[in-house]
Amino acid sequence: MSSETQNAPKVHVAVDEIRLAQPFSILLTVCDDVAVSEVRVDAIMPAHQHGLNYAPKITALGDRVFRADNMLFHMPGLWELRVDTNFGGRSISYTSDVVLK
Repeated sequence: MSSETQNAPKVHVAVDEIRLAQPFSILLTVCDDVAVSEVRVDAIMPAHQHGLNYAPKITALGDRVFRADNMLFHMPGLWELRVDTNFGGRSISYTSDVVLK
């Protein structure tokens, strides 16, 4: 994932196959050794200016690894996955594009 914040901790996303209108989960790993106080996940379709119909459930798995369940892309096209994190009072946003056919 990428962030416009300079020197932002690296965040890695792992996901299995994403199918149209089928729930899926993603694993988020904060790669740097920093204390993470909060993680939020969302996605939007920039072309349509709308987001997910359901709110993902975030579970902390330990060692700076988080799972976002209840993800569901209900339309084909370009989605922008957004992850917002808080590191010691500092909020940083990350994005990654996903094209669903």
